[in-house]
Amino acid sequence: MAHLDGLNLSRAWMLEGIAAALPATHRRRAGILDLARQHREAGLASVTGEHYEGAHWLGTFAVYLVTGRGLPPGVKPL
Repeated sequence: MAHLDGLNLSRAWMLEGIAAALPATHRRRAGILDLARQHREAGLASVTGEHYEGAHWLGTFAVYLVTGRGLPPGVKPL
């Protein structure tokens, strides 16, 4: 399951990046941000110390997601 959790985190991170590149008024931006939020919530819920994967491997994806790594300057993650 850790791979699916990592996929959620990675998708959220990438969806936020896509949304950041779109104009604020773009018709798909709100939907993309909603998908990013859903993936973010599902993925971050699995970043725990209960298992090695949740504490170590998933943590790297979570850090990129919550810090907005790779997003344009001035764009804050969800």
